[in-house]
Amino acid sequence: MKKIGKLVFKCFCVLLPFVVLWCYMRSHMLAFVDDETPYYIWNREITNSEREKQYRVIILGDSVANAAYVPEALSRDTLNLALGGTTPMANYYTLRDWLDHHPAPEVCYISFVDGHFYQESTFWTRTMYSHRFRLSQNLEMMEAAISYKEPSILTEHYWLEFLSYQLYLPNKYIASFMNASFNQRYKTNSVAMQAIELHGGRYIGRTTAEYTGKELEAWEEFRVNPLFDEYYRKIITLCLENGITPRIVKLPLPEGTKFSDHYKKTFEEYFEELRNAYPSLTVDWFPAYPKDLYFDTRHMNSHGALQFSMELKEHYPEDFRTTELDAEQLAAIDDSVKAENKIEWILKWISGKDYTVLFYDQRGNFQSMYEDRLQEDWAVEALPLYSVPVDRTEKAPEAPHIWGISGTGEHTLPAKVLWTEEGLKVQLDDQEPRPWAPASGDVLGLIVINNYNQSIVCMKSFRYVDEAFTLAQ
Repeated sequence: MKKIGKLVFKCFCVLLPFVVLWCYMRSHMLAFVDDETPYYIWNREITNSEREKQYRVIILGDSVANAAYVPEALSRDTLNLALGGTTPMANYYTLRDWLDHHPAPEVCYISFVDGHFYQESTFWTRTMYSHRFRLSQNLEMMEAAISYKEPSILTEHYWLEFLSYQLYLPNKYIASFMNASFNQRYKTNSVAMQAIELHGGRYIGRTTAEYTGKELEAWEEFRVNPLFDEYYRKIITLCLENGITPRIVKLPLPEGTKFSDHYKKTFEEYFEELRNAYPSLTVDWFPAYPKDLYFDTRHMNSHGALQFSMELKEHYPEDFRTTELDAEQLAAIDDSVKAENKIEWILKWISGKDYTVLFYDQRGNFQSMYEDRLQEDWAVEALPLYSVPVDRTEKAPEAPHIWGISGTGEHTLPAKVLWTEEGLKVQLDDQEPRPWAPASGDVLGLIVINNYNQSIVCMKSFRYVDEAFTLAQ
C-alpha cells in the first residue's frame, strides 16, 4: 500500500507541471497569444455579452471588410464584426451569436475577398486556436466540412487537431507560450483589445502607410465552393428571418487589378441567382481606388477606408441616418486624427463635424495656396479658410498670421490665440493657455480642436516639399 501511495505521489508530481501549464493556457490566453487572436477574443466577448448600446448596422466579412468599414466615420451605431481570414461559415455563427444576445440590427453589410469563397486559410490557426466559437458551433462546422469534403479544413488528422485545440493541449500553444514567456504579451494584447473597442471592431489597416509595389492581382474566374455557398445563403436567410436588410458589397481593389471578361460574367451570374432567390438583396461593386489608398494589394489603409466609408454613407444615407456623435465616436475620431500624416485627410475627418483646425503660417503663402489650388485638389471645397485674430501682448514682437478651418464650414472661433514674449499660445474657454511651438524653420504649424468637449486633439507641423505638405519629424 505504501508503494502504491509513493507511485501515485510520483505520478502526481510528474503530471503537476502539465496540469498547471494547461490551466494557465486555458485561463490566461491574453498573456501569451499573438497575431490576430486578441481581436478574435474581443469579437467573441462582444457578440456573446449584452450591452446597453444598440447597433443599427453591423459589418460581416474578412480582413478586407474589417479594413474598409470605419464605424466612427459611418455612424455611432455601426459595429464592424468582420475578422481577418474568415469565410461565410465563421461569419454565420458570428451573426447567430450576435442575435442570441442583442436586438437585431436594421442592416448587415457583407464583404469577402474572393479567396474566402473557396477555401479556409485560418480555420485551425485562428478560429479554433482562439476558441472564438462554442464547442457545438465548432462541431457543426466540422460536420459541414466533412459533408462537403472540404480539403482546406480536413487535414490528415483533423479530429486529432480538433481535440488538441478544443482541449487547449500544450502541443498547439507551447510555441506561443515559449515565445512570450509568462505574461509577456498581456500588456500588448490588452492595448490591442482597448484599440479595437475604441474603433468599433476595426483593427486592420489603421495605418497611413501606402502600397508602393508594382504587383497587383489578376482574377480570371469568380467561384464559390458549395460549403461556403451554403453558409453565404444561411447568412442572408438569417438576416431576412430577423428583419435585417442584407447588403452585399464587393469592395474596391487598387487600380490596375485585373478582372477578366469571364470573371465578370461568372460574378454576375452568381449574384443574379442570389438576387432571384432573395429579391430584397442589394449587391454593389465599388470601382477601383488609387494604390496610395491601400497598404497592400487588397487592404485599404486609413485614407482608403475613410474614402470608402464616406462614399458608402452617401450611397446609402438611410442606413447611417444617426448623425449625432456620442463620446465613444468622438474618441475614435480624435484617435484617427492623431494618427494622420496629411493635412487633406485631417480635413476630411473633421468635415461636417464641429472641429476646428488652426494653421500657423510661417511661410506666409498658405492662404493663396489653399484658395488657388489645394482646396480643390484636396476635395474640401465646403471648408473655407478664414483669418483668426491674435491677441498680442505689449512686449511681444509682430504677431504671426493664423488661419482657421471649421469642419462645419462656419467662421467660428473656438479658442483665443495669444502672442506673448514666450511665444505663441492657445487658450480654450477658461483653461490655462497652452504653448504652441511648431517645428522651427519653413513649416506650417497645425492644431486640431475638438469643439464638442473643448480639447486640443493634436499639434503637428508640416513642411512644403515637392509641391506637397509633408509631416515634419
